[in-house]
Amino acid sequence: MQSVEIQGLDRVTKALDGLPDVIRKARGEVFEEMGGELLSAVQRRIGGSGRVAGAQEYQVGSGKGYVAVRAKAKTDLDGYAAGYITNALEGGHKVRKPAKAGSRSRAKTDRAHGKYMYRDTHQMEAEQAAETAARRIEDAAVKALDGGAT
Repeated sequence: MQSVEIQGLDRVTKALDGLPDVIRKARGEVFEEMGGELLSAVQRRIGGSGRVAGAQEYQVGSGKGYVAVRAKAKTDLDGYAAGYITNALEGGHKVRKPAKAGSRSRAKTDRAHGKYMYRDTHQMEAEQAAETAARRIEDAAVKALDGGAT
């Protein structure tokens, strides 16, 4: 009987078996860093005194598949939930009319314009962040396949 022995196949098999864990770990690290950068960008776009900006946080998905910036849960800003205030800033809100009959409103419009801090951050930062993330995850995978330390 003839036999064929392939040298190094065990090493390749072992590297491929561990590759999903290496990618998941690298993806988690990249999203943690990106979360901080995106949070800073959103906070800069919010502006103001810092109360609403300080009520923002980033979260990495449980499967390490995404990062999101959002208002902190169970955070109160002057009797309103932080998410409620953030949504009003993001998309605009109605302007109240004066309560007294005969009073004139100084408002020139019936709606305040939104700041669109989430949308603009996504549009400006997402493409660059995705390229950086893909490159770093690919580098980690190649390093693992080459037998480097993970």
